[in-house]
Amino acid sequence: MQLTAEELKLLKKHCKIDHNSEDDLLEIHYSWAFHEIASAVTDEPSKYIDWFKSHPLFARAIYPLVSYYFENRIAYLDRDLSLAPHMVLSTVHKLRGSFEQFLESENDEI
Repeated sequence: MQLTAEELKLLKKHCKIDHNSEDDLLEIHYSWAFHEIASAVTDEPSKYIDWFKSHPLFARAIYPLVSYYFENRIAYLDRDLSLAPHMVLSTVHKLRGSFEQFLESENDEI
């Protein structure tokens, strides 16, 4: 999944990266996180890419999850790598509710 220059810049701020040598890795982690979050909300995530990318809750979930993936790409002995940021799960639950409302509003228009 291709990131816009603005998305990549914001993602690099989240990960505290000030160079370009790992941009390709960030894009891979972004793609993983996107599909992880979107598939937790709907069975057809690719059908609703624009909705996800435009929703503020999605940004609140994806940037911390990508940062988590990036920071934990190397195992450290003193870290517990079993848990992703708790706020991601909370945000995904809220995103599910918002997505259901979106689908209902689409059905009302038909």
